[in-house]
Amino acid sequence: MASIEFRRARKEDYSAILRLQSANYTGNLSEEERREGFLSAQFTLKQVEMIAADLGIALVTVGSDIAGSLCAIRREFDHGSPVVAKMLESYDHVCFEGKPLSAFNSYVYGPVCIAREYRRRGLLRGLYEFQTKDLAGRFEAGVALVSRSNPHSLQAHIAGLGMVEVGEFEVKGNLYAILAFRMP
Repeated sequence: MASIEFRRARKEDYSAILRLQSANYTGNLSEEERREGFLSAQFTLKQVEMIAADLGIALVTVGSDIAGSLCAIRREFDHGSPVVAKMLESYDHVCFEGKPLSAFNSYVYGPVCIAREYRRRGLLRGLYEFQTKDLAGRFEAGVALVSRSNPHSLQAHIAGLGMVEVGEFEVKGNLYAILAFRMP
């Protein structure tokens, strides 16, 4: 495989991030393709710019290709997502390590997207490690949400990365798992 680099997204990467997200958005995939994982939402260019300016977007490149991205936002970020809003509303009622999530200085992990041709090569773990090192010392925990209809992603985050399922919530008939992890 070509050289692999983990880094923060730059302005010139934004259009490639949007193409990667579109190629993996659930509405653009067949049922068979969705079994390999998918994104539940797509961002606009403005949203990508805002996320990159907030906590940032971690990227993995393979040669000259952007092979994956992983977003991070503060809880206070103006995300405009009803799904993220519902997750944040649950923080007083969902416990991690015996305390409500609201007791932790945490950030929102995700979404993460790996291009189909680069999956199962350790890139998710690499993005996760890059992001947690990049944000180390700023947060006590990270919190992710994963659609229950995306078992591939749930397995990758729980079994693959060691995240802990701490709760679930529903938005418009869709169930989402809340995952938490300790920051270094």
